[in-house]
Amino acid sequence: MEIKVDVYSNKMLLTSDGRSMTFHSKEPFTTTRLLIGKFFVAENCLKNAVKEFGDTGFFKRGPKIIIQPHEFFEGGLSEVEDRVLREIALSAGAREAQVVESSTMSGHASHASHIFARKII
Repeated sequence: MEIKVDVYSNKMLLTSDGRSMTFHSKEPFTTTRLLIGKFFVAENCLKNAVKEFGDTGFFKRGPKIIIQPHEFFEGGLSEVEDRVLREIALSAGAREAQVVESSTMSGHASHASHIFARKII
């Protein structure tokens, strides 16, 4: 099972096998400077989301989680931000976590989008 997690300010969008669900945290995990400024709040939000999404269980293998931030990543993710995203995915029960960094670069004539993926086990 593979779950894509899109992280926005205080909410996460989970997508897998054509299903999508949006989860809002009970208390904010985003601060004025960081997308995930409160680690344990974001961790609990993702744990509950994966559990409610129904892709975990005693006899089920943990899902592969592909996690992508959509805010607060101007200039790229720092090693600390990358690690935070990886750690919340792994603590939510992922057998494998992949952080996808997306940035948009604008030119004079067109906009180009580049995706960088780092496989982290």
